[in-house]
Amino acid sequence: MKPHSILLTAICLPLLLVIGACKPDKPKDPITITYKLGEVKDYMVFKPGTYWVYQNDITGEIDSQWVTSCQVGEYSQKGTEEYSRHITLKQEFFEMYIATNFIDGYGDNPRWKVSSWGQKVNAYPSPDYAYVARKTKTANKTGGTAAVYGKPYYMSDKKEVFQISLLTNYELNGSTYDTVRVFRVGADWCFPQSKIPSLDGGNSDYYYAKNVGVIKIYNPSYRVSDGVPLNQTWSLIRKNIVQ
Repeated sequence: MKPHSILLTAICLPLLLVIGACKPDKPKDPITITYKLGEVKDYMVFKPGTYWVYQNDITGEIDSQWVTSCQVGEYSQKGTEEYSRHITLKQEFFEMYIATNFIDGYGDNPRWKVSSWGQKVNAYPSPDYAYVARKTKTANKTGGTAAVYGKPYYMSDKKEVFQISLLTNYELNGSTYDTVRVFRVGADWCFPQSKIPSLDGGNSDYYYAKNVGVIKIYNPSYRVSDGVPLNQTWSLIRKNIVQ
């Protein structure tokens, strides 16, 4: 090879390498991810015509709750980060409203909204399947929002709601429930009060039976009048389920 050819090669080769290195990455192929509620529906979604009748183990009071409306739909998100711009995430959601005629010790006649929150499309490195259901209690003197159900079923207190137990063939008030998931709900502002006013916001344990919904809620609260512990439980005694 002639000297000038060797020199030209020595100059051009590094330049070509630099140009090659600066070449923009090929855009990622568009991806659409679709997540359905799946088993979340079995535990959380019920149609009008559904009612649950609960009894308080401390006071013996009866509270009937029923579904006034329920809808299931789908919403879509488009990624906004470099690693997610090619991703479209479609997820089912539900929104359910529950009413009662019960007047509690505060004089409140509460209503509840239960709805699902799915995964974020910008979750890194990709949006895994995940749902959290939150419950909002509307009342004049007590109320608020708390996460009451989560899937995947994390067994960790580092999540806002987490499963503490899985029960099979669980017996309650003459009925047997084949699969019951118990969730620990921190700072529960949704607990149904009794005729004895108690302090809201403590932890609660929610027992969810598959294809039935909430069958039991335990709340270690305190009586407002004197601070005496009022560790009360509402347990299901009758039901009519429409899914």
